[in-house]
Amino acid sequence: MSQEGAAPAAVYNLITMQSNPAQRRFAFLIGVLVVLISLISIPLVRIQLAEVQAFQPAIFSTVVCFELITAYIIYSQFRISRAPAVLVLYAAYLFSAGMSLMYILAFPRVLAENGVFHSGPQSSVWLYTIWHTGLPLAILLYLWLDARLGNIRYSARKARVFGWFTFIGVVLLIAASTYVSTAYVNVLPTVLVNGKLTPYFMSTFGIPSVLLTFIALLVFYWRTRARTVTSTWLCIAILASMLDVLIVICGGGRFSLGWYVAKWNTFVCSNAVLGGMIYEFTKMYLNMAELLRKVQESENNHKALLSESRQAERTIAEQNTIIEQMLESIHEAIIMCDPLGRVIFANRRVELFFEKKIHQGDNILVYCHDMMVPGAPFVEIIDAYLCRDLQPFLRRILRKTTAGEIKHYECYVNPIVDEADGTLRGHLFGFRDRTEEERTDEMKNEFVSIISHEIRTPLSSIMGFIEILATRSVSEDKRVKYVETIHKESKRLSNLINDFLDLQRLDSGRHAFHFQALNPALLLGEIVEQWQGKDNHEIELNVIAENPLIYADEERLKQVFHNLISNAIKYSPGMPKITVTIGREDGAVAIQIQDFGLGIPRDATDKLFTRFYRVDNSDRRKIGGTGLGLSIVKEIVEAHQGTVKVDSELGKGSVFTIHLPEIRESMPDGLE
Repeated sequence: MSQEGAAPAAVYNLITMQSNPAQRRFAFLIGVLVVLISLISIPLVRIQLAEVQAFQPAIFSTVVCFELITAYIIYSQFRISRAPAVLVLYAAYLFSAGMSLMYILAFPRVLAENGVFHSGPQSSVWLYTIWHTGLPLAILLYLWLDARLGNIRYSARKARVFGWFTFIGVVLLIAASTYVSTAYVNVLPTVLVNGKLTPYFMSTFGIPSVLLTFIALLVFYWRTRARTVTSTWLCIAILASMLDVLIVICGGGRFSLGWYVAKWNTFVCSNAVLGGMIYEFTKMYLNMAELLRKVQESENNHKALLSESRQAERTIAEQNTIIEQMLESIHEAIIMCDPLGRVIFANRRVELFFEKKIHQGDNILVYCHDMMVPGAPFVEIIDAYLCRDLQPFLRRILRKTTAGEIKHYECYVNPIVDEADGTLRGHLFGFRDRTEEERTDEMKNEFVSIISHEIRTPLSSIMGFIEILATRSVSEDKRVKYVETIHKESKRLSNLINDFLDLQRLDSGRHAFHFQALNPALLLGEIVEQWQGKDNHEIELNVIAENPLIYADEERLKQVFHNLISNAIKYSPGMPKITVTIGREDGAVAIQIQDFGLGIPRDATDKLFTRFYRVDNSDRRKIGGTGLGLSIVKEIVEAHQGTVKVDSELGKGSVFTIHLPEIRESMPDGLE
């Protein structure tokens, strides 16, 4: 047998509770009284007394009740201790209660002339013999199990299962003993003749039973020394059982003086342990009541303090919750470490930033191994800081994502120091994502380069030709040509400035839209006519939808279509055909502007409508532009609750598609 679970915590129970000298003295007095009464009665055991039929039912109904109560109490102690040996004591008292009941039922002239169960005159004697042999055997088995399995404790589940098995096993044993003693009474040896026990019973069962009980008493006392409450009163119970059998074999038939004394010993045997346990339970209750009174007094004395403590705990918990929520809601990744760099806390944004989980107890050096600072791994900086070779710092770091994208972060670290004694408690690492800032910086730098070129070029032309006209005498043809060039470059510069102003007004929300019902076919017809033949390009207008109508700002839509057609012409050199198609798609008016020119790389389509973005290609650099036109197109279309998208294949041209809500009986929300 192996230990089935963790041993239950040590508890106050009657099986292991130590007995005090007063308890042992009282038990000793009871034992002396039982012995004296038994010894005094031995010379008089054969005196025949009157047959009192009510005596046995009265005595044994009490015996059965007492022993069942004792069995239940011992079982409750087993459920507490879960010790296998205690289960044997439970079985012993359950068996004794059952055999007592069977004995009185089988006794002649109690409930039937020869007893119930078709008993014979000596069935009750055999039941008595089995009953009084069971107690010493159970005591010896208890001692053996306690010596061998004293440290074993069943799990709560196994304790319940073994408790039921024991109960069922004892009931089956009682039933089997009763069946053999009644059904086979005529086959069993004769042990009773005319109400007197036979010499065969004396030599075969009586004396061995007394000796067995005496041995059990000696061994039990030698092993336990009556140190516990249970062992003290079990000694009295074993003694009373031994004297019961001793008086029976000393002679005297049924209803003799010895017979009545033996039954009194049975009564003593049944209530000795129960009486002691009830007494101790009463003391335990009184002690618990006194302890409860003291606890209540202590609770009353400290109620105010406890209330203040709970309030302080609630305040601290609320503050901790607020702090944790703040740390979780901020846009920075926060990692708190102990002085050695082990993680104490990290908010969810850490995992979002760095694409891997971080757990309490992880080393921050291991977690940051894939981060870099210019010229060195970032972990070297952290290691130097943790070793106090480096002061708190602010560094820009970068890492490559699983998708291959470069992410930029700004990391700052500060020590967490106890203000009271200056002890270092840990470190706070903060990471701010500045990838978009880096991209914006790159775009701004590129934009400055573009603007410096786009503005300087027309300004240089304007200033140059004005200087010529102002300082030199030129022919009329050249003067006209120079003035046209100045006008063209001025218009180019004006358009550039207007793009900036439009973008600024769209950003600030101060751009006023004047919506009205428009026919995009008529509007595009005018625009196509203006661009027809520009740089030898032929523009084909196809109107598939019949009489399409939209709510739109005419001037802003003109700006959109001029921009897209202008781009189509610029980015399709040598491919003169451009098609403009107006149709319906998914309940909206769809306008497509298609060229067959340079096309756009697939990796650039997602960024095409970003401000200042230009495809990095030498062919397009020669064409020029600020990278603002398409972003303005997107802003205007979305202000019309529409969408714009592009489909392109490098070297085969591009298709820009605009979807705008078609006019209905009522205006779309926001377009009134």
